[in-house]
Amino acid sequence: MGLYQTGRNIVVAYKARAAGAYGDAAAGGAGAAVFRPSTGGLNLTKGAIESAENRRDGMRTRGRHGQHAVAGSYQAELSVGSFDDLFAAAFRASWSAAVTITQATAGMSTATLSCTTSAITASAGSWITSGLRVGDVIVFSTGLTGNTNRNLRVVGLTATVITVAETLAAVAGPVSTWSVSVRRKLIQSPTLAETDFSFEEHELDIDASERFDGVRVTGFSLEMAPNSIITATFNLIGQKMTVLGNAEAPYFTAPTASVTLPLSVVDASIRLGTENLVDLTGFSLNYDLNAGPTEVIASRFTPDVFTNQATVTGSITGLRKNLNQVTSFLNEDQIALHVLCAENEAEPKDFFSLSITNLTLGGANKSALGADGPRTQELPIMVGIDEAGGAFDATMLKLVRSNA
Repeated sequence: MGLYQTGRNIVVAYKARAAGAYGDAAAGGAGAAVFRPSTGGLNLTKGAIESAENRRDGMRTRGRHGQHAVAGSYQAELSVGSFDDLFAAAFRASWSAAVTITQATAGMSTATLSCTTSAITASAGSWITSGLRVGDVIVFSTGLTGNTNRNLRVVGLTATVITVAETLAAVAGPVSTWSVSVRRKLIQSPTLAETDFSFEEHELDIDASERFDGVRVTGFSLEMAPNSIITATFNLIGQKMTVLGNAEAPYFTAPTASVTLPLSVVDASIRLGTENLVDLTGFSLNYDLNAGPTEVIASRFTPDVFTNQATVTGSITGLRKNLNQVTSFLNEDQIALHVLCAENEAEPKDFFSLSITNLTLGGANKSALGADGPRTQELPIMVGIDEAGGAFDATMLKLVRSNA
């Protein structure tokens, strides 16, 4: 044990509280996960209540501490499966199970398949009835020779035709035996299932911990820059903090750390509208629940961290090669965004994906003239729930993952 705590030798662990009313107790000590941070931290604050006494001696009576609050954020390198529970908490929802569709699936009516270089056509039945939606990622395990074991992004969908972002090997068909997996996904839920966590920062040099309870995920951001790892930052607000001495620390016993490699921007695929972009210089996405505690009388703690309507904002910055996005901004076109972040491995690659299907550009802000080098433009995005129904999930943002 060292004399002073360093900034590196710290384990951040967390666990969702399984049951009970908010603020009842901390999450149980077993079964926690390690958060793999780059930087960040949680801190306790208290309201400062200053005395308003009018003293004849011209001095001031010492103030008092007010209501406790916990707030902060952790930034990490995005990797497949590392933060599934935190994303789910931000969405106030749960990940769906993967779905397998075959020629025997109800709704496909023993359909045979064929495909062109961009579309897969079923002879009968309905992809939509079988559970497929725009923004999903699918993988054929059998059938469609030349296209099996590939991650395919669904960018268009009718009852019988799937349009994908990738280039397919044409198959004349009819292919009568086939199987396609629809990967697990997370969409926002109208049931608004709230989850709170306990987070622990165990400082190993001094063998002590700060445990933060009643912590809600109030939002997250994703960032990409050239020659970089994709980063995820989770914003957190909580109710209380407990200090644990060396006889009590760590609180979480043997937390489990994921071992997946961080995702690099060079292996990402980004599609805006109908164009696959390879000339971006920056990408950011912000998801915010506009949450906060409530001040009350006769308690040191907020009764809850209250979440509100979600907002999704962000921007896409890239080299300017035409005025297509300017025209889209001018016409207020509804377009879609689909980002696939994959590991550097053989297909089907492990991946983390996001899609937005009801998006308009909020600007097309070009760089100033006269500078050396290429001209760039920044495209802010405006996002709302997609209420088209049918082939579209009723969500502002959808996440898809390859892990089980």
